[in-house]
Amino acid sequence: MRPLRRSMVGFLNRALHSDADTTFVESFSLLLRKHSKSKSIRECKQIHAKLLISEAISEIYVANTVLSFYSKYGDFYNARLMFDQMSHKNVVTWTSMISALVHHGFYLKALNLFKEMLESGARPNQFTFSVVVRACIGTASLDLGLQVHGLIIRLGLETDEFAGSSLVDMYFKIGGSLEDACCVFSRLFRRDSVIWNVMISGFSQIGDVSEVFRLLSEMWVLDGLKPNDFTLTSLLKCCCLLGEVQQIHGLALKLGTEVDVVVGSALVDAYGKCGNMEWGRKVLNSMEWKDSFVWSSIISGYARNGSGDEAVCLFRDMCRQGMKPDQHALSSTLKACAEIEDLETGVQVHSQMIKNGYHSDCFVASALITLYSDCNEICEAHKLFRRIDDKDIVAWNSMILGYAQMEEESSYHCIKIFRELCQTPALKPDGATIIAILKSCQNQAGLITGIQIHTMIMKSSLSCETLICNAVINMYSKCGDVDDAYKAFIDIVHRDAISWSSIIGSYQQNGFELEALSLCKEMLADGVYVTSFSLPLCIAACSELAAIDVGKQFHSSVIKLGFDGDVYVGSSIIDMYAKCGFMEESQKAFDEQEDPNKATFNALISGFAHHGKALEAIELFKEMEKMSLVPNQISFLAALSACSHAGLVEESLFFFDLMHKKYNIKPESEHYSCLVDVLGRAGRLEEAYQIIQNDGKEQAWRTLLSACRNYGNAEIAEKSARKLMELDPNDHASYVLLSNLYSGEGKWEQAFKLRQRMVEIGVKKDPGSSWLIFREQVHQFSVGDFSHHDMREILGELNILNKHINSAGSWHVSVDC
Repeated sequence: MRPLRRSMVGFLNRALHSDADTTFVESFSLLLRKHSKSKSIRECKQIHAKLLISEAISEIYVANTVLSFYSKYGDFYNARLMFDQMSHKNVVTWTSMISALVHHGFYLKALNLFKEMLESGARPNQFTFSVVVRACIGTASLDLGLQVHGLIIRLGLETDEFAGSSLVDMYFKIGGSLEDACCVFSRLFRRDSVIWNVMISGFSQIGDVSEVFRLLSEMWVLDGLKPNDFTLTSLLKCCCLLGEVQQIHGLALKLGTEVDVVVGSALVDAYGKCGNMEWGRKVLNSMEWKDSFVWSSIISGYARNGSGDEAVCLFRDMCRQGMKPDQHALSSTLKACAEIEDLETGVQVHSQMIKNGYHSDCFVASALITLYSDCNEICEAHKLFRRIDDKDIVAWNSMILGYAQMEEESSYHCIKIFRELCQTPALKPDGATIIAILKSCQNQAGLITGIQIHTMIMKSSLSCETLICNAVINMYSKCGDVDDAYKAFIDIVHRDAISWSSIIGSYQQNGFELEALSLCKEMLADGVYVTSFSLPLCIAACSELAAIDVGKQFHSSVIKLGFDGDVYVGSSIIDMYAKCGFMEESQKAFDEQEDPNKATFNALISGFAHHGKALEAIELFKEMEKMSLVPNQISFLAALSACSHAGLVEESLFFFDLMHKKYNIKPESEHYSCLVDVLGRAGRLEEAYQIIQNDGKEQAWRTLLSACRNYGNAEIAEKSARKLMELDPNDHASYVLLSNLYSGEGKWEQAFKLRQRMVEIGVKKDPGSSWLIFREQVHQFSVGDFSHHDMREILGELNILNKHINSAGSWHVSVDC
């Protein structure tokens, strides 16, 4: 027996033979309370047995102390057994038992026991009502809470701070009635820090910042109560502006609580949500001791604000200091790894996740599934998903979204997981599930699945949710079905700015630029302003139409509405001026960008490439590298295009090697096309043919075929044409280019057979078209199309012009429809 146990038993034996009953009871109660800190149920059972033998347990004070101990440490069996055997119960007995049940989450049992208490004739006090109201909050039963409130009033306890603070908390949490909460608060005779904090916390949860600060002022001025750590954390929860957070920070400094782990953690979290990680880092460094929550807050802040590298470094610092990462730190770090595409670090975090016992935690596993999916490790994501024992809806949605990112058969795998989810009795698909499946419908092959999901949406209550309807529009847009996208848009009950942006983007991305601009006018007429999402789409439509006047109007709107600092809006303006032939304006728009990113650089490099300014494009590419901006696929495509247009063969080969050797970027069909184009222009057709074997896409083969026609290389041209016809039998370009090559070499029979083959399989050459903008309207004309409403007047003017030409020359052409 340990010394503590021997001394305790010795004391007990002496006390049981003592005549001083009062002294014994007081000494025993003190011993039991001190001993309860050791959490030794076994030893206190021995004390209980000694008390039963000596009949000292009959003392109500002693019995309540033993009962309180059993209840406190969750031994409900012995607590209830002792409770039922007690011949005399007072209000403390009942309250102790009810409080224990509430503390361990047995709310219904606590309410039933309270009912027994009332039926026994015992009178509850303010402490009893405080825990009973908490039980009502736990069951989310406002009706029971109102009945308890009525009983509190009946017993004259409505002005007590203990019962009152619980009622205020109840009305905030399950009643949703600010008026009732304020009414109870105003009737209290005495208001301590607890009740003030309940009020401040309640208004903080609903985001009423002005009322929160008013209550803080009254608490300090009227009742002379200084805010404590709970007050400050409640204040920080409702702050969404940097200035508000800094005010609370100043108050914490004045009160000397900045280094407190609770307040410090809340400050770090608040600064992270406001995007000011510099001040969040200062608070972190000022704290003498840091818990897992403050580490999680700072890691989450950096991950949320696009500083994934810093978030990963902090996670490593946390582990080096011996701090065990919790699920929030692990999840935030995995999200940071996904952002910076750092799979290697993600695997290390996965090992930490297993080491710390979070291998089956849905919260962490969902973030890891997302990381593996984003890094194209879908098999690893699926293995992890299957290892989760008790999957929640977030885990299911993460797996579906992972499959949705696949290039091939994405909708098939998503539907397969979705059907499995529907067969799970405990879970039901939510809006996020539907949106994830719709994202998997990316092309014509996924359109049938998309239509089925849309039908299911229309038959459910989800058809009224704008977010879901916006996803439906995007699905039809990706599948190239603009008409059904517009029908889905018309069916939306409450169209928001995203709805309008989605349908405008649908038309613009599918080649209907004029309709996209018309929809923009309708949006403005409907009272919806342009956003950072809709503006680039409208400006891109102007680029494709070369509608410089309309584009300038959008540029004016950008400046007027304050979007000139948005890099993506700025990039679209740079691109628009370049495509319309105004390179000076494009360069000026670039120079006006305060913090240019890759998109901004790519837009101007592409502009230089489009206008044959290869040297300027190369210099700008180098400048981007000097600014530590890592080039992406679009950057290299623009640089290769510039070199291709200028015939810079060696420079093209340099950029092609740089792309996949230094930056590990896999070349796509467009990169191969640029390289083939520059080699073809230089007559290096055999070299281009060897390079193109690694690609196998239509665009690169079409480029090579065109180069073969220019140099009259029938051998490689025939190989390229056969490959093109194999990849896309309905594409007229391969037939026309090879036919022209045969005609140029005098091979009329082969040319005739090729034209005849086009007729047999129904391949037609797309008619040429052009357009002009007159009085803010786009007029489009196609070869053989006389459907324009002013065609007669146009042809009349052409005939007049023809007569003037005829009078000046020796030829004459008659134009008539």
